[in-house]
Amino acid sequence: MKRAVLPLAAVLLVAAGPAGAADPAAGQAKSAICATCHGKNGLGTAPNYPNLAGQKSQYMAQQLKLFRSGERKSEQMNIIAQPLSDQDIDNLAAYYESLPPAGS
Repeated sequence: MKRAVLPLAAVLLVAAGPAGAADPAAGQAKSAICATCHGKNGLGTAPNYPNLAGQKSQYMAQQLKLFRSGERKSEQMNIIAQPLSDQDIDNLAAYYESLPPAGS
């Protein structure tokens, strides 16, 4: 029985997620600059600004990292994403995913 304890503990640690798991509250705090274009509630303030509310976090994180690296081009977003850390990006993505999407 003692041998089963270690593998079970490893499974529980993996299931709990990484130590630096995304924090939607930290993402909300970081989102002030995003609100100018994407709205306080994640709904774009103009037709050319996409809604972020309800966006899948994995997709959003990937796009922010592409903007940050310059692989995805947008004069505004490349500048805004540049100073974001990976943790900032994960937190922002988790925050916007937690918001109800447009029309909900």
